[in-house]
This record gives sequence, structure tokens and C-alpha cells, in this order.
Amino acid sequence: MQNKTQIQNQINKNNFRVKKQYGQNFLSDHSIVVKIAELSNINKEMVVVEIGPGLGALTKELLDRSKKVIAYEIDCEVIPILKDNLKQYDNLEIVNEDILKTDINKITEIKEDCISVANLPYYITSPIIDLFLKKMKNVRKGVYMVQKEVADRICAPVGTKDYNSFSILVQYYASCKKILNVPRTCFVPAPNVDSAVIELEKIERSFKPDNEDFFIKVVESSFKERRKMLVNNLSSSLNISKEKIRNILTNLEIKEDVRGEVLSIDDFINLSNELNSIING
Repeated sequence: MQNKTQIQNQINKNNFRVKKQYGQNFLSDHSIVVKIAELSNINKEMVVVEIGPGLGALTKELLDRSKKVIAYEIDCEVIPILKDNLKQYDNLEIVNEDILKTDINKITEIKEDCISVANLPYYITSPIIDLFLKKMKNVRKGVYMVQKEVADRICAPVGTKDYNSFSILVQYYASCKKILNVPRTCFVPAPNVDSAVIELEKIERSFKPDNEDFFIKVVESSFKERRKMLVNNLSSSLNISKEKIRNILTNLEIKEDVRGEVLSIDDFINLSNELNSIING
């Protein structure tokens, strides 16, 4: 168990310098740590890929519940502290690498049921979630602590103010739900914003776009300027006449004056298929 005083003592004892460039904010509320581990529904048959273990508070709870934890830590200076805090465990593997630059085969070759868990630094939330969704093929679920505003966007339903291109692109690959709010006071040092824990469980879609890369482009283009209507955003981004886009919307029974936030994922798939047939034949 680690509280704020113990964490600060460890930092001072090891002359450790908290690095803003790595987004280091260490969880100091043991009840929150335990709750995250419990909500992850880990069992002794599972392997956990943890990203950014820090001083190991959450890692300890994951180790107690899983077959093995593979912990990716970018900061070489924190690793001696991490190893000392967890020296009693023989089911921990620490990898001193940037998860975004690592050989992903090490993860995709894991045979056991696998889950990814992380307290994500705010500055790399999007690329790590993208890595999980698209490249960690064998990892079925991700449990991630992110900035609360980001969690709200990821989990936002269609038609709400938080629903945007990121919402759609995450929800295309996974079911999303917010499972826990975490106040900024639960960290050392305390960040400037509150956090939330989200659960992403991958899904297999029966209805898919003809061209997934183009679908992503259409979604991102639709929200390029949020105040603009869909027709204007798509026309300027894809270099297609507004008249052609209006005709497609009419054929799909979508109003001409809509904005991107009112379209569902299936609407965007249908729209991208029609636009793709015009551009790419």
C-alpha cells in the first residue's frame, strides 16, 4: 500500500525527478488502485500488458490477480524503484522501452488471454489507444485511465456535444464505457485535471466499410470544422462538389444541412462507401 507520504519519501530517497515529458503522476489512493484492478476482471490465467507502471502501485494489484504482468516503462530512472517495490514477485517482466516504438510481435505472440491496463499520460492517450485497437490483435480488452474530458469524448453517444471523430473511430473498433471517476487529488504530483477509467472491449463488426482507410478519412474530414455543415467539410477536404455530396446524402435519407455529430457509425460507413465509389471508382 502506498499513500502520498510514502510516495514522496520514495521520490526523495532515490533522488528521483518527476518528469513532465512522460506525464508522470503516481496514484496515491490505494482504494482507487484496488478498484481499478477489480474492475479489470483479471484472473490467474491471464497475461496483463501494463503501460507505464511508474512506482508499481497498480502493478502490485495486477500481479496478485494475474498469471503474469509485462510492464512497459519508458523511464529508466524509475525502474530500480519499481523493481525494489515488487521484488517479491516472480511473475513480473519489465521492459524498458517506449510502447509506441517496441516490437509489437512480443505482445501479439502471447498465447494466453491478454488484457492491456494503463494509467495513460495525457499527451500520448490517442496513439496508445490506436495501438491497442489496431495492432495488439490478440489483446481483447483495454482498461485505461485517461483525462476525464477524453473519457467523455471516447464514450459519447451520437448526437451529444462530446461526440466527435475520436468517439467514432474508437467505437468502430470497441464497445466503450466509463467505469470509474478519479479526482486529481488521488495523484502525486496532482495533475491539473480529473481523470476517469474507461473499459474498451473489442468488437467484430458485421457491417464494415469497403475501404477502412477512406472511412477514417471521411470521419475525420466531417469534423474538421465542427461549426460547419457536413457538406462543406467533406467538399473542402475531399475535393468533391457540394452537389454530388448533397445527392449522396439525399439517397441515404440524410438531411443536407446536418453536421457530423448527428450521424451514427453505420451512417458514416454508408456515406464513405458512396464517396469512395465516386473518388476511387
